[in-house]
Amino acid sequence: MAYHRNELEAEMMKVNEKCRKYFRWKFDIPYGGVKMKQKTIEEICKFWGIKNPQYFYDWEKTDEYKHLVNIYLNSKTANDLLDIYNVVSEKAKTGDSKAIDTLLKLQKEIQANIKKNKRREKEELDDDGLEL
Repeated sequence: MAYHRNELEAEMMKVNEKCRKYFRWKFDIPYGGVKMKQKTIEEICKFWGIKNPQYFYDWEKTDEYKHLVNIYLNSKTANDLLDIYNVVSEKAKTGDSKAIDTLLKLQKEIQANIKKNKRREKEELDDDGLEL
């Protein structure tokens, strides 16, 4: 099994190459640190030999595309949570009681997420792939 840096990369590898590259282009996701050179959908289609952009528009209506978007947004959420945490933490340090309450709730939620992920990882390690 190939190693992927993150869940999004792993899921994108399940998608055909043209759609995967389109997804990278649409959401400005570099590959190997390099951004795509094509700027418009027409350039993308010409570069990959797609006669009509409708090919990609139709793909955007599929569950496969929606799944990738959800994973992408989930990764963005983690970064947003970090930004929010830093802002709330600074306000809490100045004595803002609302920020203190929010910070405590965030910390509790983060701990719950860590425990949940540890349980999931343990279940995955314990799963031998056999069905009863």
